[in-house]
Amino acid sequence: MNKERLAQLAETLLEIPERIAEKQGIVLDYNEQIQSISNEITQIESVIKTEINAQVDDNGKKLYTNAESREAAFIEAATSNDDLMSKKNSLSSVQGYLSIERIKIETLSNEQRNIRAILYFFGGSEDAIERIMSQR
Repeated sequence: MNKERLAQLAETLLEIPERIAEKQGIVLDYNEQIQSISNEITQIESVIKTEINAQVDDNGKKLYTNAESREAAFIEAATSNDDLMSKKNSLSSVQGYLSIERIKIETLSNEQRNIRAILYFFGGSEDAIERIMSQR
């Protein structure tokens, strides 16, 4: 491996922490979005459950008297609630984006370790990066 390529690797190694930090910022944003959407979902579901629990028949008796019937009514109402379904789809999308960013961070971390190992192998010491960069 020539000195120019080693210098390029050293430069890349020095850039990786900033790239990781950028990705970590994105992860934080996605986590905030996930929390916000989850709160909205919980709120909508609470309203649906409250409405179900408040339903009475013509005689004033509760329409759904057991947990199973309330759960069935909730599932039916929840799946027909466009706002709730939209929020759940958004949550799923953001969770997917979060997973992708985490994979990117892991990839950068692996690249960082690999470059360190290469530079150490060819440089022979912990000071290899500085020595390679100064030879440029």
